[in-house]
Amino acid sequence: MIEEIAAEVRQHLLLSSLSDQAFAELISHCRIVHLGHNESLFHQGSDAHSFYIVLKGRVKLFRVSPDGQTKVIEVVSPGQAFAEALMFLDQHRYPLNAEGMEPGDVLLIPRQYYKKLLLAEPECAMRLLGSMALKLHRRINEIETLTLQNTRHRLGHYLSNLAPDQTAQSCKFDLPMAKQLIASQLGMQPETFSRLIKEMKSAGIISVHGAEICVHDLSRLRAFGH
Repeated sequence: MIEEIAAEVRQHLLLSSLSDQAFAELISHCRIVHLGHNESLFHQGSDAHSFYIVLKGRVKLFRVSPDGQTKVIEVVSPGQAFAEALMFLDQHRYPLNAEGMEPGDVLLIPRQYYKKLLLAEPECAMRLLGSMALKLHRRINEIETLTLQNTRHRLGHYLSNLAPDQTAQSCKFDLPMAKQLIASQLGMQPETFSRLIKEMKSAGIISVHGAEICVHDLSRLRAFGH
């Protein structure tokens, strides 16, 4: 099974910098973990022995506050990695919880073995550093979006980015996860999310049928909250 997905993950930014020999060595130490719906992968505070690449399905990264409130930090989609930053930090515990949002697979990569390969091939580490810098730049832009925009703008921006054709005037798509999780990821209360959706519906920008969103005017959706 590992051999079947080797070519698929070879192009990932965390693996593409490795030499062919180093990649072959690393992949022989990896394994595929199958996750069910809402099945836990690791808990906050547990030993951070590995990082992961999502192969199939989606993984939710979240914290639970002392009062029991769940705060979604990120939803990781196929092709994306998570927990990789811990390799470069003096941190041996996961700071978040991770669980599958639906049945799927993740590739488990032992972090100490990966780190050993990087130290043995400094040029690989330099290429990886460049790739990580680009990823950090994108994350900074995402943080600015969350902190500098109001809730109306954030929701309009989020929904408009789900449009399958960004040049179309109207479109349909399904929300990728439960509305409460979207609200948490966008830094707003579920009640605020529902109120803004009602505003969009009343303004004739969208209509909603369960998880399906029908956008009647994509340009107005992008401008919502400006």
